[in-house]
Amino acid sequence: MSKYLSSYPAAFLAVLLCVPTLASAEGLQISPTPENSPEFTRQEKDLAKTNPGYFEINPDSVRVTLIEVKEESGMDYVRLQEQPPKDVAGIVVTIEKIVNIASKIWEIVKENRPVTNIETKYATAYPEGVTSATQLANWSRPKTYVYGFYAENLYGSVMIDCKYKFSYTYNGAYKGKGKYLTGVAIIPEVAKVGWGYKFYMSAAVPDSTIANVGSDANPVAAMQMKLTWKMSTVLKEVTGTSVYYVEGSGYFDEIASPWKKGKQAADVKAAAPLLDPANVF
Repeated sequence: MSKYLSSYPAAFLAVLLCVPTLASAEGLQISPTPENSPEFTRQEKDLAKTNPGYFEINPDSVRVTLIEVKEESGMDYVRLQEQPPKDVAGIVVTIEKIVNIASKIWEIVKENRPVTNIETKYATAYPEGVTSATQLANWSRPKTYVYGFYAENLYGSVMIDCKYKFSYTYNGAYKGKGKYLTGVAIIPEVAKVGWGYKFYMSAAVPDSTIANVGSDANPVAAMQMKLTWKMSTVLKEVTGTSVYYVEGSGYFDEIASPWKKGKQAADVKAAAPLLDPANVF
């Protein structure tokens, strides 16, 4: 059974037996931590010499698990910062051109803690000219995919235990046309990190991932969000990415991760240019 060592005293860690390093899992990037890294204390560096197994992540233990899919009761999961224009009638809107007017890259977890005001960080896919979700109608209730992220060290102790949710609101229409997105966000709910470990998570939505996968007359917005994470100790850094694809129709899929092979959303033929993360990130 996995166990937590996040609160064990350093004196106890010093008597643990060393465990051989395991080979890296496919899809994870593992590299030595720079010797001059300012993140770690002298105590951590000294303990790593006698107990390297505590400070090394078992790559085979790293996993992301879909815990729950649900609908939110409202859009309170993000604090929409948009301000509608004073003269809506004077705005030229091009429904087939889709843009993200909100965040493009932002931190989610930094040094083991959720970033302050993370609720204000999200992406949108609106028709060009629209400056607020209130200018669109027929919004669905927000949909949320809740994930658990876990990693153990070589002793089998859980050192990273994070729960986050991918949320979005879809089906927005401009004067009865199109299906657009708002409030596309990754929000951390829990971040428990063991002593001697650092955990980071960030999101990115490049403009190249925003597209119309419908028609000019009836657009369907689509985007990809790249979730990047890093776990580090005084000895090793382990990094990886997942890529999520979402449409204004409500369709959602995780199209890339360290554990996923091939395109799982290939049946969405109109979205083919966006289904290969290597081509857009």
